[in-house]
Amino acid sequence: MTSQQTYDEKKLLKELAAGDENAYKTIYLQYDEVILKLVMKYLRSAELAKDVSQDVFIKVWENREKLTRVKHFKPYLLQIARNQAYDVLRAAGRSDIVRGEIARHALDHPGFFDDEMINKEYRSFVKRTIESLPPRSREVFLLCREQGKTYDEVAAALGISRNVVRKHMILSMQKFKDAAEDELGLPMSLILPLLTFLLQATDATRQ
Repeated sequence: MTSQQTYDEKKLLKELAAGDENAYKTIYLQYDEVILKLVMKYLRSAELAKDVSQDVFIKVWENREKLTRVKHFKPYLLQIARNQAYDVLRAAGRSDIVRGEIARHALDHPGFFDDEMINKEYRSFVKRTIESLPPRSREVFLLCREQGKTYDEVAAALGISRNVVRKHMILSMQKFKDAAEDELGLPMSLILPLLTFLLQATDATRQ
């Protein structure tokens, strides 16, 4: 972006902050496609993405008086879009229909993880949570989830009982549930299929 373009955008934001609807329309036309594309990568539903994109710009208008304090508008706008998408994902935890649609699209379209930002965010979450597990629980979890071994196979490999393996897995999944809710604000019902996909993808890269 050139200095002139930067100046123009700042001018538009100042006009928008003052309630200029033409400035608002110009900003909308400039970023509508960008926001729609970003939200689509999170939700994998064209209908939901369009609704969320509209909500993003409604929020911009409602908070227009604050725009004069925004130094970098695009990152500010993208963060609003991510927050709105997360709100939909949180709501999905309370709606079987929405949850099913999002989860189905995420699993049916591995390209969901092609976006570097989304890929990095989820992989970082998985890595942090796995590293937070006690050593033995982490070992059991990786054998079960990453290598796909049964509880009996893990028990035989580690010389422990099947019941102990089960207890380690319960502890690990509780850790993931708590982390998913605390860090991402998402229900475990959405994180689990994504977790499975990421672990499988990680294992495939090692072969």
